[in-house]
Amino acid sequence: MSDNNGIAGLASQLGGSSNGKHPLWNAMGGALGIVETVLPGLLFVAVFTLTLDPWLAIWISVAISVMFTLYRLIRRQAATQALVGLLGVVISAVLALMSNKPEDNFVVGMVTNGVYGFVFLVSILVGWPLIGVVIGLVRSEGTSWRQNRHHKRVYMGVTALWVGMFTLRLAIEFPLYLAGNIAGLATAKLVLGLPLYVPVLALTWLIVRSLYREKSSNSQK
Repeated sequence: MSDNNGIAGLASQLGGSSNGKHPLWNAMGGALGIVETVLPGLLFVAVFTLTLDPWLAIWISVAISVMFTLYRLIRRQAATQALVGLLGVVISAVLALMSNKPEDNFVVGMVTNGVYGFVFLVSILVGWPLIGVVIGLVRSEGTSWRQNRHHKRVYMGVTALWVGMFTLRLAIEFPLYLAGNIAGLATAKLVLGLPLYVPVLALTWLIVRSLYREKSSNSQK
């Protein structure tokens, strides 16, 4: 599940729920999006725990991702997220095969977190917090939020929350990678995935929604 897709999904639904479902549920891609995010990692941990065979666990994860992507394509559903996820899984598996180190299966995820964390941090330092930029673009509001100091500070704070999430993931996973702890890496990736992502996304939605309610209240005065 892409972090940017989640933020953009929430931004497009700030007015409330869509299709009778909570905006958070829609932003996470519904039941299918959640399952296709969690299941590959869960199966990796289960297979590796039972067999101690990292290569079998890797190939089962790849196979599950392929199945989800094919399912979306057959059903003619939006498959962009699934295709991006599949590409990441395949590249990770190829890296592990090329180096003959199963722990390299987690390199792409760590690099992704590092890049995201760096970009989000830089956006704060230059005064263009990425959460505000994404929400402004999705809602066709441009950069009007930058004219309001309070809103800008809030967006900087929320963006910092995401920096913290990416940093925490990297701080825990990188030492495990250096130690070649495959079981620890798989477990950490699972625990620091959706269970950490959902609270951060929910808090982002609550904070940003309060800004829009405040704006709506002020405009009615």
